[in-house]
Amino acid sequence: MPMTALTEKDLNRLWGKVVKGPGENDCWGWTDVLSGDGYAYLGIGGRKGGKFLVHRLLYELMIGPIPDDKELDHLCRNRWCVRPDHQQPVTRGVNLIRGQTLTARHAAATHCPQGHPYDMFNTLFYDNKRYCRICNNTRRRQKRRSAKEVA
Repeated sequence: MPMTALTEKDLNRLWGKVVKGPGENDCWGWTDVLSGDGYAYLGIGGRKGGKFLVHRLLYELMIGPIPDDKELDHLCRNRWCVRPDHQQPVTRGVNLIRGQTLTARHAAATHCPQGHPYDMFNTLFYDNKRYCRICNNTRRRQKRRSAKEVA
């Protein structure tokens, strides 16, 4: 949303719902309703307006525009935090890897579920996914054995 579209009334409502932490680097909390996934949002423009993410509004208001190919990553890991300097514009991929998501956990894994290392000798890459070479070879041997037993 262009910052020029925010009225003084909108800005007063927005700032009235922000609580700054006592410390110099503490998060800024949101005292109003959070979205289902924990982000602060604010309705602007009445019935014909829309709901806007507060951390994005404050970032653009205080720091500047968010590049079109970027999204804001909460460096503090608190989705409800609206403090602009706790946000960093990053690509979707970087945001997913940094987050507390299944994608991030898989990317951070150094070993397969059976405990074999993901290293340059034991890692296969296929279709943007990595696989354990040892486990893959074991699966292939078991399939061949099963096929021989059926025949």
